[in-house]
Amino acid sequence: MVAITVLITSIASALALVQSSITASRIGGAQIVAANLAREGLEVVRSVRDSNWLRSQSFQVGLIDGSGNKTARPILDLEDGTWSLSFAATSFSNPNSAVYLTTSGAFVQADTQPPGSTVTPYSRAVGIQHLCRDLSTGVERIVADTSTCLVSEQLVGLAVASHVRYQSVGGNFRILTVEERLYDWR
Repeated sequence: MVAITVLITSIASALALVQSSITASRIGGAQIVAANLAREGLEVVRSVRDSNWLRSQSFQVGLIDGSGNKTARPILDLEDGTWSLSFAATSFSNPNSAVYLTTSGAFVQADTQPPGSTVTPYSRAVGIQHLCRDLSTGVERIVADTSTCLVSEQLVGLAVASHVRYQSVGGNFRILTVEERLYDWR
């Protein structure tokens, strides 16, 4: 009887440990995908900025919406491999912020679901705000609303925040944010 009790206790402990390990692996995997999607959002903005420099354009062309909307979605054109930013209404509750998994294994965002793709538990939005420097003091500030730099300030860069929302184990929603300041240092 004692031997059976010890055996059942050890088996139950081992099963609990295995279940805990599986849960931790799922959580870690979801966090890695979310972190990579967030970093990719920053890299898309950096790529657009750098491409503007190569074309001898202002660094912010295509990075700021004409209507003042400062939230975008990185869109990958699967045919030619180019990135762009879509400033169409973007929020986590809006279906257009969804991230799709293509049959080739690529995570993409699109205005409509690509054929053969599946909807993932991830959604992404990239916030792009002006980074203004006061000409007399050199103090920088981030302009959070739809306005831009004051007359006494110079636009020196962009404050970029890439947000990825995903459903974790247990159905809880988490948001992972990666932020960076991209300067017009060319």
